[in-house]
Amino acid sequence: MRPRCILWAFLLLASLPACRQEARWLKEAETHWQEGREQLANKQSEEATESFNRALLAVSRCDLERPGAKRLKGQIEDDLGTRYWKHGLFAEALPLHTDAALLFQELNDSLLLMGALRNCGRATASLGDIDAAQKHYDEALSIAEALNDEAMRNDILLESSRDVLLVKEDYEQAIARVTQALAGGSDADICHLTLGLSYYYLEQDSLALFHLSEATKSRKAGTRMSAYQSLAFIHQFAGDYEQALECQNLFNENLMQTNEEQRSEQVQRIKLDYDLQMQKNTLQAEQKLKSLYLYLIVGGLLLALAVVLLLLRQKTLSQRLKEEEMKNQMETALKKNKVYVTALALTEQITASTLDFDLKESEWDDFVELIDKVYGNFTQRLMAKYPTLTKSDLQICCLTKQGFSNQVISILMNLQTNSYARRKSRIKQEKMNGLEDDRSFEEIINGL
Repeated sequence: MRPRCILWAFLLLASLPACRQEARWLKEAETHWQEGREQLANKQSEEATESFNRALLAVSRCDLERPGAKRLKGQIEDDLGTRYWKHGLFAEALPLHTDAALLFQELNDSLLLMGALRNCGRATASLGDIDAAQKHYDEALSIAEALNDEAMRNDILLESSRDVLLVKEDYEQAIARVTQALAGGSDADICHLTLGLSYYYLEQDSLALFHLSEATKSRKAGTRMSAYQSLAFIHQFAGDYEQALECQNLFNENLMQTNEEQRSEQVQRIKLDYDLQMQKNTLQAEQKLKSLYLYLIVGGLLLALAVVLLLLRQKTLSQRLKEEEMKNQMETALKKNKVYVTALALTEQITASTLDFDLKESEWDDFVELIDKVYGNFTQRLMAKYPTLTKSDLQICCLTKQGFSNQVISILMNLQTNSYARRKSRIKQEKMNGLEDDRSFEEIINGL
């Protein structure tokens, strides 16, 4: 019995350092997470993103089969995903929210699961997957009703109306939901904006004017921008061109302010830095804890990584040469095309002068012909695959192929931003086999 006792004692002593290290990692993760939440409360967005990344790096070293570590990892991922979503990194945010939801589901934590599903809905809606967004919102709403959480229920009603129902053109249901959310104390500015847009699309201009005017009182430039844009159209259709011009000028001012507010290259840099740091720390931990066999595995991985990097470098160099050649062709030919020059001017700066343009059909035809020359009969191949596309659809496809933003394309096509989003969604769903093809509109275009 004595040798066996000695063996168990040895094993126990050997496990103590690992337990202490595990506790330190968990404590470090919780400390950084709490720091991030405090920084958010103080409106230090980039600092909070950095703290959440540190917390995620620490908790990833822990044993995630333990409920405490699993719950903390889910909370960190959900908070970090929200930071990425706020800065337009929708593709990076969705996996974080999705993983958080799975962790909370495993823990049977309905309260945290409800928040994660709501965030999944926002991220998928931002990526254009409206059906998936509706499913996430409905699941979150069901939990909110089961928990009798009125505040969360009203917020979900508002967000699902804005992100899903407006896109699906279900304006009556959107009005019913948002009215309920407004009465329940949800964000009044967003409620008025959503109601104003719904009434606008239903051509009930008096109600639309009231709610949109209320939305212009918002402290957020993005909310004011959307409200002024719709007000400009209402006044224009009513023949009040002076008021329409004033609203358009206010729209431009708030648009520039919104662009300034949304610039955050620092957040992307933080994400990349911490991705690299996580890889580095993982390798270092393996080098300290693994045997010679694992050293050989790491060495093999590093060799494979070196080969991949070499191949990527060669591919990047080849791509740069192709891009340079393409650029030279474009510079020569596009300088004479008014559609391209107008789009480029709108990309660089949206002002009253850049918005004052008149494009003729012949200029559009020249632009489409130029895109065909540059991208190897692009529209012919597009029509061969999707024969129901109209001339206007092809113009949108060519602008997308050239890489212009949704905002620029909507202005060139004389559409509102929301109307253009619906137009693009209808083209994909009705004319590009959208039910069978789960790629985004841009992915379909750039895949040809």
